[in-house]
Amino acid sequence: MRKRSTGINIRVIPTEKRKMERRAKNTGLTLSEYLRQRALGYTPKFHPPPEFFSELVHLEALTEQIGKFAPEMAEAYRDGLEAIQEMVLWKGEDADSDNENMGCTGQSETAGGLRRQS
Repeated sequence: MRKRSTGINIRVIPTEKRKMERRAKNTGLTLSEYLRQRALGYTPKFHPPPEFFSELVHLEALTEQIGKFAPEMAEAYRDGLEAIQEMVLWKGEDADSDNENMGCTGQSETAGGLRRQS
């Protein structure tokens, strides 16, 4: 593993820093790793926290229990649960929901779960 030994300092305004920190957090990366990947032309993907998936399993089990007593209610609940899941996981396709503000365009899929700008 390479040891990174050279630092780069940049100046930003507080709102830019908060935006970068939020985006890094949404991808599960440190701010340094997030900025490194962006500077090298990659767009890190969104990764929901592990708790998201364990809660989905729990909610699906509850839906099954509801279905034993009120099938129509369980179906409506399942539809809502699927909609939430699609919204969160669809968001994952683009961790930078407002790429145009960061000057990013023309991205394509590459190995390792990262997208490199073309």
